Amino acid sequence: MWVLKTTSVMLLITLSLPGVLGGPYGVTSDNVSPCALRRSSVVFGCSYDYPSRDIVTNTIWFGLETNTWTDIFQNQAFSERVEYLGNNKHNCTLRICNLRLSDAKHYHFRFLTDRDKWSDKKGVVLSVTELTADVNPATVREGERVTLTCVTTCTLSDHPTIVWFRDGHSVSNSEFLASIQDAGSYQCAVRGQDHLSSDPVSLDIQYAPRNTLVSVSPSGPVVEGSSVNLTCSSHANPAVENYT
Repeated sequence: MWVLKTTSVMLLITLSLPGVLGGPYGVTSDNVSPCALRRSSVVFGCSYDYPSRDIVTNTIWFGLETNTWTDIFQNQAFSERVEYLGNNKHNCTLRICNLRLSDAKHYHFRFLTDRDKWSDKKGVVLSVTELTADVNPATVREGERVTLTCVTTCTLSDHPTIVWFRDGHSVSNSEFLASIQDAGSYQCAVRGQDHLSSDPVSLDIQYAPRNTLVSVSPSGPVVEGSSVNLTCSSHANPAVENYT
């Protein structure tokens, strides 16, 4: 489990092998272990090399499905969600949209030329996560400290800024001393992607009775010996059960 203040490290791995004409064959990925939010998009920055006399005839991205490598552009699960941003001239960048948790897997790029073929041996390992809001403590007395933490199962690759909402309204601080107004449902999100917010988590603020009132019924003068009802009311959490 990762807290979203953790800094991720972007790795660059290059694979190369002498080609039939003495030039290098290889694939380079900008990030071999990206982490992205469910329902967001991810881009696999990618480039590939081959001898200058070769002509690229085909490019393919594969995903590992139940121990079988499948062309993702032929996989119905990726229908209308993948876009090849590359070309036949060294760029093999890929975008996957509307990510699902099931998209977390190994991906490999393969290209063929008129003289040889090459597959990226390491590939890209994609992790897909969701945001989980943590309010600590969830029940607190007025004046005590509350800490809000947004948690993921992997470190998001784009170093996002996390924002907080209480009952749909923006919250400026993720740590504060509790007041009555702070009670409510909290959600965290990545700035600019508010629609990908976490499930709500409630904060309960407990406080002593205040604004206690006594009402008399009937009001005004009463006849000696008649019945009078005294009613007490106040604002408190938890509610007052007995008055003396």
